[in-house]
Amino acid sequence: MAGRGSGLTGREGDLPDWLSQPLPRKASRPSSRGSAAAGASSRAAEGAGARRPAGGRRAGQRPRAARSAAPGPGVKERRLLLVGTLLLLTYGLVMAYSASAAQAYFNYGSSYYLFEKQLLFAGAGLVALFVCARVDYGLWRRAALPFAIVVVVLLLAVLVPGIGTSVNGARRWIIVGGQSMTPSEFAKLAAVILIASLIARRPREVTEARGLLRLAAIGIVPAAVLIMLEPDLGTTLVLSMAVMAVLVAGGARLRHMSTLVICLLACVVVLVAVEPYRMARITAFIHPWSDPQGAGFQTTQSLISIASGHVFGVGLGNSVQKFGYLPQQTTDMITGIIGEELGLVGLLALVGLYVFLAWSAFRIALRCRELFGKLLAVGIVSVVVGQACINIGAALGLLPLTGVPLPLVSCGGTNLMVTLAAIGILLNIATNRRSFIVVSAQRGSRTAGRGRDRRSPGAGPSGSRRARR
Repeated sequence: MAGRGSGLTGREGDLPDWLSQPLPRKASRPSSRGSAAAGASSRAAEGAGARRPAGGRRAGQRPRAARSAAPGPGVKERRLLLVGTLLLLTYGLVMAYSASAAQAYFNYGSSYYLFEKQLLFAGAGLVALFVCARVDYGLWRRAALPFAIVVVVLLLAVLVPGIGTSVNGARRWIIVGGQSMTPSEFAKLAAVILIASLIARRPREVTEARGLLRLAAIGIVPAAVLIMLEPDLGTTLVLSMAVMAVLVAGGARLRHMSTLVICLLACVVVLVAVEPYRMARITAFIHPWSDPQGAGFQTTQSLISIASGHVFGVGLGNSVQKFGYLPQQTTDMITGIIGEELGLVGLLALVGLYVFLAWSAFRIALRCRELFGKLLAVGIVSVVVGQACINIGAALGLLPLTGVPLPLVSCGGTNLMVTLAAIGILLNIATNRRSFIVVSAQRGSRTAGRGRDRRSPGAGPSGSRRARR
């Protein structure tokens, strides 16, 4: 045994110096029967270890720890958006229970009644989020027109007596299985999907005045007319803002967009002038304390709620305004309850969560190289953030009242589920491989040039080799 071992070490003179170094771990002594095979395997192991760089990996190959630690493209943005969404949803569920407890107890005999419904809608919305996050967002481009047609049919059905349900003079809901559904919430998502698909099909059209007018008319007019017949000015404004954001992201020129904004503002002025209650809201917005028991009642009560909270609030669940003083405290005016119970700190936390959500979503839009995905991401985040800005601005007295719920926070099943489904589409855009694949014009021209060289009858091997260079 010793002689065989010394014979193996005696061949060091025939090997290079770097191969004759001793092994870092002492090998076990081989048996007499398999000593030759053990010696061969030892030499093979020494040779393989010598050929590999330090760390037991091939040259040019990243370490396994580094490969596993580095996230893929879009994974970081996807995680940030998901965290922001879940934080806002949790914040909303807590405030939905606190704001609705009194109303649910007096109307339904249980303070948990409205919260349980909201929790059920949140579960359904999370299912929609994860389903949309798994579905390739390119499917929405093919389904843009059918989806828009279905939404228009639903908006028409709302106006039909016996199908649509009227509440406080507004006909916005359809009762399905004992639950109300708001088709106008689907209209906002359908509009941005349709406009994004049209711009992706003809990108140059948005840079021309006639093309921009055509796109705006297709994306805004059909849904806006039907929504205004309900009537619902707030949803119309959110839809119009989202469509214009997609047009700007698509490359619309500033002078064309300024003309379009002036036209839309003129339409808003006309719509406000023809309805007395809208004019009363504008008057109450300018000076709400002139009629605190009439047109300015909701605004003044919201300001009283927020002022009562001071810096840290009166405490979660200790609101006084939710006992019938503040109208719509679970939907349109839930921001007032937040300001009263959580104070300035709670309002700043709410605004900070929306800023974080918007920042994460815009990062996804900026990283996406595919035009349709980029425009769709911009449209979705504009719907969510624009609606939040209108709601918070109205509660603080900075904007006129429009009756727009606070996304992910206000009580309401359709708005919550549609918002979570739209965020699921954003999650898919974040990590979808088509979001990071783009064919440049230079590469396309080279490919076309190679094709022409191959089709030419006089092109020989030298000519094709020269063309490839």
